[in-house]
Amino acid sequence: MTAVPLPQKIYEHFSACPPDTLEDEISRTSIRLRLQQPPKTDEERQTYQHELDRLSGLKYLSQLRKGKMSREDFDLKVELVSL
Repeated sequence: MTAVPLPQKIYEHFSACPPDTLEDEISRTSIRLRLQQPPKTDEERQTYQHELDRLSGLKYLSQLRKGKMSREDFDLKVELVSL
């Protein structure tokens, strides 16, 4: 399994925000992805994959903040990247 890339700036923002803000972002992103048309071009597929990765990273961050995931597990599942 490959670690999900998550930009460092997003990690810093959502690890310091109130928990409700993080949960709202997860909810909005999930809904947006579900309502989106299936990607047709390579560029659309790449954009969609970036959004999926971001969503997965935020979900893992939520589990970490709630104590449902250890820091070690988080580090195995999420790779913080600079953009």
